[in-house]
Amino acid sequence: MSAQEVPLPRQTLAPAAEAAAADLIIQDFSFIPGETLAGMLDLEPGATDLEWRAFAHCWNRLTRDNYMGDQGRYRYRRYGRFEYRMDRDSLRLLPHQPYSQPLSVNPLNGGIQRYFDPLEDVFIASPVLHRLLRTMARIYTAADGYPSNWRIRLHPYRILAMPAAPGRPTPEGLHRDGVTYIASMLVNRHNLTGGVTRVTDNEGGNLSSVTLAEPMDLLLSDDETTMHEVSEIHSLDPQGPAYRDVLVIAFERMEALM
Repeated sequence: MSAQEVPLPRQTLAPAAEAAAADLIIQDFSFIPGETLAGMLDLEPGATDLEWRAFAHCWNRLTRDNYMGDQGRYRYRRYGRFEYRMDRDSLRLLPHQPYSQPLSVNPLNGGIQRYFDPLEDVFIASPVLHRLLRTMARIYTAADGYPSNWRIRLHPYRILAMPAAPGRPTPEGLHRDGVTYIASMLVNRHNLTGGVTRVTDNEGGNLSSVTLAEPMDLLLSDDETTMHEVSEIHSLDPQGPAYRDVLVIAFERMEALM
């Protein structure tokens, strides 16, 4: 198929996806409630869906992040990369490699090679993940107005909160990730308060504050025109575990198909 023959996904987007693309165009971010996203991905809302439950269970096997510049031991994660080719509607897992960011983007943990455990096979093969990434690619393409191929970085995180030690979802503070689009999807939050996401413009002016409260709640942002941070999380019941599970998804434009 030639570049001229690649159809713009805007023509086939569901109304909710069209609305998300319009939000990105107008205000540089979009919030999709979990129940809405579940419908877009052909899933049952929340934890009743077997495919979703298998996907969410992967967060129980994340491993500790040993590269925290604040010496924190509250973050668990894995890391992996995909390539999405719009012209073929194909997703391909890329070879595993260390993750790095420049200090200008991440002054706390940047400037070094960080070696995280790779994504598990069950995560990589999840129908939930594949539907999600394809849906997001179509939303971003509709917002751009032209199709592109994408490199996708996946960061599943679990942030713990202890009675005397809150968890910090964004220990680097207000920041951007140095990609084209950045997104956070809630997988689970248990026994905690806090975790409010603040989206700002490039000057730090507030655009929105959103709490990802329900499974599949998804926040999409243009990483070139916005910044973001998430407030600390605190445990509610000191007798039980408290954690916030999210999937952070970074889309980096490779080349436009024009």
